[in-house]
Amino acid sequence: MNQTLGSHPFRFAIGLILICASHLGAEAALQPVPEKLVVLTFDDSVASHHSVVRPLLKKYGFSATFFITEGFSFRSNKTDYMTWEQIAELDREGFEIGNHTRDHMGLTPGNLDRLTEQMEAINARCAEHGIRQPISFAYPGNGLEPGALPILKRQGIRFARRGGAPEFPYDWGRGTAYEPGKDHPLLIPSAGDARPDWTLEDFKRAVQQAKSGRIAVLQFHGAPDNEHPWVHTPPERFAQYMKHLHDEGYQVIALRDLARFVDPQQEPAEPFVIIERRKAERVEVMVTGQIKDAATDAAIPARLYIRSYDGKWYFPKSNSRDGSAVRYERRNGSNTNSVEMHTTLSAHPFRVELSPGRYTFTVEHGKEYLPVTREVVVERAPMDVSLKMRRWINMAARGWFSGDTHAHRDPAELPNTMLAEDVNVVFPMVYWTTDADIPPSESSRNFKGSFTAAPVVVDPTHVYYPRNTEYEIFMTGKRSHTLGALLAVNHKSVFDLPAVPVSKVAERAHAEGALLDLEKHNWPWSMALVPLVKPDLFELANNHHWETEFAIRNWAVPAPAWMNIGTGIGTEREWTLYGFLNYYALLDCGFRLRPAAGTANGVHPVPLAFSRVYVHLPGGFNYDAWVNGLKVGRSFVTTGPMLITTVGGEQSGHIFNVRANGKQSFRVKGEVASVERATKVEIIVNGDVRESIVPKSTRNASGANEAHFEAEVEMDGSGWVAVRCWEERENGRFRFAHTAPWFVEAEEKPLRPRRDEAEFLVNRVEEEIARSGALLPPTALEEYRRALSIYQALARTAR
Repeated sequence: MNQTLGSHPFRFAIGLILICASHLGAEAALQPVPEKLVVLTFDDSVASHHSVVRPLLKKYGFSATFFITEGFSFRSNKTDYMTWEQIAELDREGFEIGNHTRDHMGLTPGNLDRLTEQMEAINARCAEHGIRQPISFAYPGNGLEPGALPILKRQGIRFARRGGAPEFPYDWGRGTAYEPGKDHPLLIPSAGDARPDWTLEDFKRAVQQAKSGRIAVLQFHGAPDNEHPWVHTPPERFAQYMKHLHDEGYQVIALRDLARFVDPQQEPAEPFVIIERRKAERVEVMVTGQIKDAATDAAIPARLYIRSYDGKWYFPKSNSRDGSAVRYERRNGSNTNSVEMHTTLSAHPFRVELSPGRYTFTVEHGKEYLPVTREVVVERAPMDVSLKMRRWINMAARGWFSGDTHAHRDPAELPNTMLAEDVNVVFPMVYWTTDADIPPSESSRNFKGSFTAAPVVVDPTHVYYPRNTEYEIFMTGKRSHTLGALLAVNHKSVFDLPAVPVSKVAERAHAEGALLDLEKHNWPWSMALVPLVKPDLFELANNHHWETEFAIRNWAVPAPAWMNIGTGIGTEREWTLYGFLNYYALLDCGFRLRPAAGTANGVHPVPLAFSRVYVHLPGGFNYDAWVNGLKVGRSFVTTGPMLITTVGGEQSGHIFNVRANGKQSFRVKGEVASVERATKVEIIVNGDVRESIVPKSTRNASGANEAHFEAEVEMDGSGWVAVRCWEERENGRFRFAHTAPWFVEAEEKPLRPRRDEAEFLVNRVEEEIARSGALLPPTALEEYRRALSIYQALARTAR
């Protein structure tokens, strides 16, 4: 008998075929999980989801899920939380709206009977505003409750995201990638739960798990999140994260879009097996610690290095919601051993995740505490480390306050780093141009933000002044052609002047009460600048002096033969002496620059204020008084030792007026204190080492070395006196200190430069005119010729 379309057996066969085809089609429709697949999720209805997050996601073409709750102060606080109109706009623009319960109800066995009501309340609000019913869910507070799974299914939830716990403790902010087939679709783990102390490295650690069939599901709250600062993400850092995803080619989707790759109906028979296995396999343990003053037991901020025995560096975070930790990583390109890998910590407990093994913990706190190094053995159990530091000298108690006159740190980081390094004044180069034709006001290298022309008070004795500019010129006349660097610190306006003609920059700076700092001595244009701009400061302890290995060799203009120090750019000692002798030549020519110290921390592998200048303020700290003391030279610079000296009973910077005829003697008295024994104190008169003293050091109760010295120096006519000292360290390294000069004025016996010094300065400018003449505009060349004529006139008076 022929079967007709209406016959029962035929309808059954066709139905069976259609059902099979449907299943085959569903399987065929699932795409393989690609490499670098990331899901972005955002919790708690925060206002910045609309104002900050949304524009960035649209810029990069990313999708995301926004989990909505009316908990916290959502209903009354529309400064920190979105409106339903904004949530609806996210939905209309194609972003997913997920359910996070009405009251942000953390799930427990005792409140599961309320979960349906909580979810349906959000569903109803979505319906009121034309938003599709949520099919994704996020567990409030990342609280995991197995009894919720059947309720979520009944509510039509296809995918649900939890946090990184219990595989990782909640406080770590870490997690694991989602493994389809192993993880239940309603128990999807977060690969990372962003925190305010996250860095780009933390973000990378989370997203790099998106490989080999695994998917990185990321959890954010607000960017910013004002009501919940412990899960806040700074907007600029969030932008950095999104740029990284874009630049590295990640595919970024919403949680619902997992259905393209995962069948939400496929559930593991034992969904908690994978969770327990991951917990058991985690090798890292939490190491906590605190850095304290050994005498007072008070917590102190500090710089901490952690390194494993196989050479890997680790970066702790603050273990307090009130604390801060700033990670610093720099490596020199030409010397891979020249590295600076540390974290500056506020005066709060810290934490770090470490695998079992041996580690070296080294902690430093500026110059006035003895460094502490300890071997720490990490085993399987969490542990706590106490690091106690001893102060070996208290310079503030003696009226001395330190500064770094050349930093490249983001001002937002300075409250942390300044206290960790105990440096009282910092000048961050907020404005920085490297092209002679581009004024600082238009430079792309500037820090972002609005910076006032006023000191920013970190605490009563720690202040930074944000309006500072570096002209560091590598491009001239649209070509790669280096001139050099000049710093203007403590100015008022945002400079809109190009680097040349440089005398215009100097006029503006000095009119605003700024100080001009000759940044390094052997830049091609450095010596031409001095007669033109009349710098106030000479960076005697500069940004090539590092705690790590010396690296910048054979750089810029070498030293002349008469200095008898080799090339001046081959070793750390050559470099230091080259700077000294160049400085002395300028002093001998009558240019009364006072010494400064800067690190360019932020660019180079060196801690903030490793080189620093101490200014004497016997009446206590005051920013304006500190700047004035720096300008007049009541100061010394140091990379380690403390050098406190008087000449004729006066502080450095003093000017002695003496008889026109005859010689006059001055008593030099001082003290040098240092971690290691000071090996030599040298008294410099008019550029020559007049006295060399080997001090007799004794170790004080704090473990430091102290030595006193005294000598008589005789002056015949005008001139200057300064004192320097050396502290030898292991492996041929050293630290030094150098005072500002004292000046002697004898009306009828002016100071005359040595001939080799004057001719050196003449030659430097002649060489620069020949090197740069074809690229510089006529106004700049005329400046160089003016500088040359000044040096030539000095050379005619040389001795």
